[in-house]
Amino acid sequence: MHFKKVAVVGIGLIGGSLAWALRKSGRVGEVFGVDVDERALSYAIDKGIVDRGSNKIDEVRDSEVVVVATHVRFIPEIVSSLSCIGLKDTVLTDVGSVKESIVKEVERRLPSDVYFVGGHPIAGTENSGVWFSDFALFKNKRCVLTPTERTHMRALEIVTAMWEIVGAEVFIMDPKTHDRVFGFLSHLPHVVAYALLNSTELDEDSRNFVGFAGGGLRDYTRIGASSPDMWSDIFLANKENVLLAIHRFKEALERIEVAIKKEDEKELKSELGKAVGVKRRME
Repeated sequence: MHFKKVAVVGIGLIGGSLAWALRKSGRVGEVFGVDVDERALSYAIDKGIVDRGSNKIDEVRDSEVVVVATHVRFIPEIVSSLSCIGLKDTVLTDVGSVKESIVKEVERRLPSDVYFVGGHPIAGTENSGVWFSDFALFKNKRCVLTPTERTHMRALEIVTAMWEIVGAEVFIMDPKTHDRVFGFLSHLPHVVAYALLNSTELDEDSRNFVGFAGGGLRDYTRIGASSPDMWSDIFLANKENVLLAIHRFKEALERIEVAIKKEDEKELKSELGKAVGVKRRME
C-alpha cells in the first residue's frame, strides 16, 4: 500500500521516528509534521524527518492518515479537534501506551463518519524529543492496535499497512486487555525504576557513592531517565492497572524479604528460581 500524505501530530521521539521511517520507505508521497514547538519542527524539516511542517493542525486536512503522537492526556482533545476541521476519507490513529480511556473518550466525541483506530507501538527509549528520532526504531518491533465494535475495518487495514511499512509486526488486542498487560509489562517497570533510583538517595552522603553503581543498576534503571511529564500522565491514565501491578510487586518483594529475614535458603532460592524461569520465557 502507498499513501499520498501522512501527517504526524507531535514530532517527538515516537512521532519523529515514525515520520522519518515513513519518509524513508518511499511509499508515502508526503510526510507532514505538526508541532507547537517551532524548534522541533525546524529540526525535523532540516534533517529530512518530515517533508513539510506547521504549528497549525488544520493543514493535515488532505491527509490519508493522521497519527497523534502527543502525551496521552492530550490525545482525545486533539483527535476531537481533528474531527472538526472537515476531514474526508481520513483515518485517525494514535501511539499512546494507554488505550481504554483514550479509545472510550475518542469514540464518545467522534461523529460516526470519522474513523479512529487506537495504536501503541512497543518501541522507544529513555530519551525524548525529535532530536533522538531513529528511522529504524520500529523495525522488527510489535505494534498493538486496539479496535472496538465501532472500528471501521477498512480503517484498521490502513493503519495496519502503515505500521507494516515501517517494519513493525501488528497485533490486535482489545483496549481493556491492553491496559492490564502493559500495566505489568511496561508501566510497572518504570514505576520500579523510578522508586529504585529514589531509594539510593538514603542521605546526603549517599550522593557521593552513586558513581560506584555497577552495570546491573545502570542497566536496570535506564528507563528511570524517561520523561517525568510523559510517565506521570501514563500512570494516572492507567491508574487501576498500575496500582494492581504495584501491589503484586510488593507481594513478590515481601516474599524475598521474609526469606532473607528468616534465613530460609530453600524459599529464597525458590523465589529467585521462579524469576529466572520468567526471564527465560521472556527471551
